[in-house]
Amino acid sequence: MNKINFPKFLLASKNIRIVNFLIDLFCVKILLTIFFHLTELVSNGNRVTNWYYTLDVYELFLANSIFIFIYYSTTETILQRSISKFITKTIVVNSNGEKPAKIEILARSTLRIIPFEYLTFLRGRKLGLHDEYSSTFVVKKNKLDFYLKENKNT
Repeated sequence: MNKINFPKFLLASKNIRIVNFLIDLFCVKILLTIFFHLTELVSNGNRVTNWYYTLDVYELFLANSIFIFIYYSTTETILQRSISKFITKTIVVNSNGEKPAKIEILARSTLRIIPFEYLTFLRGRKLGLHDEYSSTFVVKKNKLDFYLKENKNT
């Protein structure tokens, strides 16, 4: 894998990344609840909810992983940010500070499914696994905008 030189001062801090994770986790739970309520309304019953609560631990992991993949893939492909990133004013970019390609976002989203992947930020790694292997970065949007404006002519 190529080592990418990206200005470190643009990167979101580990604290912000943890806050992003917690907010997105909360958002996923809310979206799942809304999804279940909507399916109950449409199907005149709670078959989907009952099915979800009868899953064993492996099936539950798979179902949640699929939903998380859809959540991150959709929000980061279309908006370049998840809900938490709007709140923390951060954004996902490639090594040029631009919107990542769809394949990079899909790689990020797929790597998030790895159990305990989110802990890779806490072990002293410079980047989390899903950032490092997809060659993407989470940066403070205002710092990136200023940096790109200042370096536009160079």
